[in-house]
Amino acid sequence: MQLGHVAVALAVSSYAPELTGGRIEAFSAEAIIVSFVAHWLPNLDVIPIWLKIAKDSFHCTWSHSLIFAAVVALILAPINVGWATLGLASLIIHFLADMPSSVGLPLLMPWKRRFTINLWADTGHSGWVAFKGTYMQAWTWLLEGGAFVFLFVRAYQKQVWPFV
Repeated sequence: MQLGHVAVALAVSSYAPELTGGRIEAFSAEAIIVSFVAHWLPNLDVIPIWLKIAKDSFHCTWSHSLIFAAVVALILAPINVGWATLGLASLIIHFLADMPSSVGLPLLMPWKRRFTINLWADTGHSGWVAFKGTYMQAWTWLLEGGAFVFLFVRAYQKQVWPFV
């Protein structure tokens, strides 16, 4: 999943009031920023790969595990409980969005078993080849299209742009 992560992060931000006990409004700047940062945080594991201090196999390891999600939530909780809850939800939804890839996710790290739904072949972690390879597969279009449809339904329900 590439562009679908945008739709998924925005959709998570639409549930901010329910997830935070009304502390954060749906589609507010705060909800969108927290959801996006938390949702994209696991994919920052490509930076050490780009810097040549980690191998390609480093992608989708610790940053895509439940222990990582718990640590992020625990770090955010003393700062803002709403952020911690929204961040945890965003991370878990990110993991679910990545599950259809053939590479699988080590959700229960340090145990190395990977979980996958295996609907599309992994095409790499970044760059044009990975992007192009992702969108040459039908399941990507179906699932990401569904994510955008879901986002538009949530925007309609919450009466936000373009449904104001």
